[in-house]
Amino acid sequence: MTVKHANEKIQKRNTEIEKEREGKAKTTCPVCGSENCYGMSRVVGYFSIIENWNRSKQAEFSKR
Repeated sequence: MTVKHANEKIQKRNTEIEKEREGKAKTTCPVCGSENCYGMSRVVGYFSIIENWNRSKQAEFSKR
């Protein structure tokens, strides 16, 4: 498998996951399917774990 083919496959899977979970942070790896991962977002120049946010911040994130 070429790098280009692998990237296309990953992008296709990412698109499928985004459609399935529209409005939610990804909770499974698009490459290996592992559930041992968590969503992150860059806010005001730093990264933070979405699961650590309060409910209102998570709701705001899901609307983006």
